[in-house]
Amino acid sequence: MPENRTHPSRFRPKKPKKAARPKPSKRFSATFSDRLRAYRHIHAHTLFSSFQRLRETPFSTSMTVVVIAIALAFPTGFYVLVKNIQEVGGELTTSNRISLFLKHDIGNKAGARIADRLRKNPKVQDVKLIDKEAGLKEFQTYSGFGEALDALEFNPLPVVIQVLPDESLDQPAKLELLLKELETLPETDFAQLDMEWVERLHTISDIAERVVLLLSGLLGVGVIFIVGNTIRLELQHRREEVVVTKLVGGTDAFIRRPFLYYGFWYGFISSILAWLIVTVTLLVLYGPVQRLSALYSSRYHLLFLDPTGFLVLVVVASLLGIAGSWLVLAQHLNRLNPE
Repeated sequence: MPENRTHPSRFRPKKPKKAARPKPSKRFSATFSDRLRAYRHIHAHTLFSSFQRLRETPFSTSMTVVVIAIALAFPTGFYVLVKNIQEVGGELTTSNRISLFLKHDIGNKAGARIADRLRKNPKVQDVKLIDKEAGLKEFQTYSGFGEALDALEFNPLPVVIQVLPDESLDQPAKLELLLKELETLPETDFAQLDMEWVERLHTISDIAERVVLLLSGLLGVGVIFIVGNTIRLELQHRREEVVVTKLVGGTDAFIRRPFLYYGFWYGFISSILAWLIVTVTLLVLYGPVQRLSALYSSRYHLLFLDPTGFLVLVVVASLLGIAGSWLVLAQHLNRLNPE
């Protein structure tokens, strides 16, 4: 029988096949947009769930919101009051012109040329010329010496130019510089402006603004303490829930998130209520103020909180609520550790 010979190549060890690289799982290749979407979903869920939790205790929530709203309404009301004072002061300032009395030998035509020259001055908003005849007629009407003035053979009154300063000259020092500039004109006999009245008005406005700042700071601190105390009570009430969450591996950031949104909702809702309080108060005062304005033949209208001020109120109140929550959580959250 022929020998059964096996070919040597059959006993050669086969080369191991290269292991195929595992394809990256979609679960671990999340893009930035996916992470952002998940982050947004988590915070949206916490935002609305925290609001729902506040609705479960309407009495305590309402009490806290009303107290915070009253604290916010005071600086907001004073802010609106300062704006109205400045509006009144601006209207009074426009009626307070610099009276420029020209020399007696300057006639009406020369006074008109001087008035045209002053209108080109960038520091001047408006110029009104009162010629000699108009000045004499006005003096006869309001002085009570009409018959005596008729006996005069000549008009003793000079040409008067009333100069309204530009709105940019909102400080007494700037008005004083313009007054001195007009006094140095060669055609000017003397210039008159009630600087004491202007300085008093600006001083009152500055004092009111500082009062608003101080009051806002003090009541802002009060809001932080009110929200902080409320969050502290809520944290103590949910002590067991926080401890259990830590036992199962919940991080401080996870536990802190709903409490921060509690503070946000307290500030946000309170700011809306504070705006309503201020608006209703102004509506109550609107009628009497308009009647008083009509008695003085003024076009003044009571100012309300503008949209920018409303937005600032909402943002600041929300941040104060978050700040109050954060301060309390930073102090008390670490103490609630599982034993």
